[in-house]
Amino acid sequence: MNWEEKPHDLGLWRQTKGSISIEFAVLGTLFLLIFAGIIDFGHAWFMKQVVTNASREGARYGITYQTDANGVRKVPNAFTPTIANYVLNTSTQNSGKGGYGLLTLLPSNANPTVTLAGTGYTTGNKGTGLEVTVTATKTWLVVSGFIPGLGTQTTLTAKTVMLCE
Repeated sequence: MNWEEKPHDLGLWRQTKGSISIEFAVLGTLFLLIFAGIIDFGHAWFMKQVVTNASREGARYGITYQTDANGVRKVPNAFTPTIANYVLNTSTQNSGKGGYGLLTLLPSNANPTVTLAGTGYTTGNKGTGLEVTVTATKTWLVVSGFIPGLGTQTTLTAKTVMLCE
C-alpha cells in the first residue's frame, strides 16, 4: 500500500482551506502598518513645511518698513500686531491686519511658539538682522511604537534670519 491510498495520514498537511484568510490577515496587518507609517511621516513633513513657512512669513513681516501716524519708522518689536501674534493668528484675530494663522494650520496639541531675536528686532536699523524661530511639537500616532528611540513626540524647529529694509 502506498501513501496515496492513505488519505488520513497526510491529509491534514495537504489541506489549504483557510490559508488565504491567514495570509491575508498577516499581510493585511503589515500593509496597514506601512500605510499608517506613511500617513504619520507625511503629517510630520507637512507640519515641518508649515513651521518653516511661518518662520519665513514672520521674518518678512518683521523686516518691512512700517511707520506710525507721524511717519516715524516703527521698531519691529513695536509692530501691531506683534510679529508673534501675526505668525500665530489669522487676520480676523489681528483686527483685519493679516496674519499667517499657524494655530489653525497645526493640530491643537502642537503648541507652537515664536521666538524673536537679533539686533534688527530691537533697533529696526536697515541691514540689521531679525531672527524668527518657530517651534511646534509633532506627536507620533503610529510610528513611535515601531521605531526604537523615536519617542512619542518630536520637536520641529525652523529659524529664519532676514535683514531689515
